[in-house]
Amino acid sequence: MKLRDKLRSYVESQYPVLYLVTFEEEKVDAIIRDVAEDRKILEWDMGRGSVDFDTKAPLTKYMDLPSALDNWLDQELDRHFLVIRNAHLALRENPVSVVRLKALVQKIVNDEDATSANIFLLSSQAFVPPELEMFITVFDLKPPKEEEIKQIITEHAAAKDYEIDGNIADQLILACRGLQEYEIVRLLNRGHQLDGVVGADDVALVIDEKRQIVRKSGILEMVEVKETMADIGGLNVLKGWLKRKAKIMADIPRARNFGVEIPKGAMVVGMPGCGKSLTAKATAVLFGLPLLRLDIGSLMGRYVGDSEANMRRALSLTEAVSPCVLWVDEVEKAFTGVGSGGAGSEITTRLFGYFLTWMQEKSTPVFVIATANDLSALPPELLRKGRFDEIFYVDFPTTEECAAILSVHLRKRGKKVKTTALEELAEGIEGFSGADLEGLVMDAIEDAFFDGEAEVDKERLRNAAERNEHNEAQAKAIEKRRRKARKQFRKMGIRSASKEREDGDPFSNAILELRGTLPALLLR
Repeated sequence: MKLRDKLRSYVESQYPVLYLVTFEEEKVDAIIRDVAEDRKILEWDMGRGSVDFDTKAPLTKYMDLPSALDNWLDQELDRHFLVIRNAHLALRENPVSVVRLKALVQKIVNDEDATSANIFLLSSQAFVPPELEMFITVFDLKPPKEEEIKQIITEHAAAKDYEIDGNIADQLILACRGLQEYEIVRLLNRGHQLDGVVGADDVALVIDEKRQIVRKSGILEMVEVKETMADIGGLNVLKGWLKRKAKIMADIPRARNFGVEIPKGAMVVGMPGCGKSLTAKATAVLFGLPLLRLDIGSLMGRYVGDSEANMRRALSLTEAVSPCVLWVDEVEKAFTGVGSGGAGSEITTRLFGYFLTWMQEKSTPVFVIATANDLSALPPELLRKGRFDEIFYVDFPTTEECAAILSVHLRKRGKKVKTTALEELAEGIEGFSGADLEGLVMDAIEDAFFDGEAEVDKERLRNAAERNEHNEAQAKAIEKRRRKARKQFRKMGIRSASKEREDGDPFSNAILELRGTLPALLLR
């Protein structure tokens, strides 16, 4: 049901307060005007006070909302629409406005002469005072769907007298998903103004506009990345899996037409400093998509309902920027305390529930890559099948991976050491993470510089390794944590990022069949 028809249904059913959350005020005005038919419309705007709804001309009286509400309380309201614009600003921290609005609502609900009146609250974000919760119904003005975007593009091409190729139109439709009609038309105008047509080059304009949306929000961070899969040493299974998904993300319309499901994402868990964050960055480059980072802690708001509103806004923005990669770093810290009953757990639990629902039901091409150090701290619901396409664990690098990681970091710094020498060096390194190996290389290069810019060779790297080696207590703690994590990952059948399971391993195969029971396994 379209928003216009839905609002008409609620008006005829005598719902007193309809809250429309949108930036497209002109579009909402047109919808309200259409639904009103012959009803009288009264409007109050925080910027200009009481105004004429059609012309927006100020009516000089009742500049503040309490006075405007007091005036409406004294009027005959039969078949009236009462519009309050910028409602979240007008009601927040203004108890007099909330109390008078409640009195007005009660008049509409209880007074037979006012029962056909309706109040419309308009603002860019929802703010529902607890005193009015039972009376308010919230509506979001959803962005146009793909068919509607296609119609907008077709009408624009006809109006500007240019032709657009079908494949280019499909790319534009996908790129424009999540944008409002005003934004789409503005971008089409800009593309046409540049060279007289709208073509493949204009897809980049859409991506740039989406970057602007993210920057202005202050909720998400768009990460500039240059890391590639070549910068990751080892993790061959994870890299191979991502390359398969990249083929789907590269041509989503074609994949959809063939019946391929759009990838949901992956969770990467395991040892700190072993390439989880690097994988998230390299995935965005591999897919050729923007990388958004979501910090759940930054969503916590000052007022009741702010945190949930920020989460909804963040996920809406993510969908607006799609196709994209959404990186949730250290996800176990973000949802610490879910279901614990603590003072701050209620908000965290609600955010977690909203995030889970979105993960399960999202239909937009957003590839979520969540990273975590401690799997035991994760809520079991997050690991249930259907949230992510796959869960991988990263361990400390093997001997081969150590050599590959050393080679990567040497190459990035313009140095080269024979592969055989690196392999020999790697055999003597135990418990070094990828971050440790990078530090080792940096130490060796610095040492060579102070020795008169000498050559970086195996011996110099070995000396650096000895200086960076863990002491006995550190080594024991790391090994204990490693064994515990390996046991847990094996029990849950979580896939290694570095090596495939052996086909003849009946234990692993049996665990794979139990992936749907992960929550139960975790709770035991």
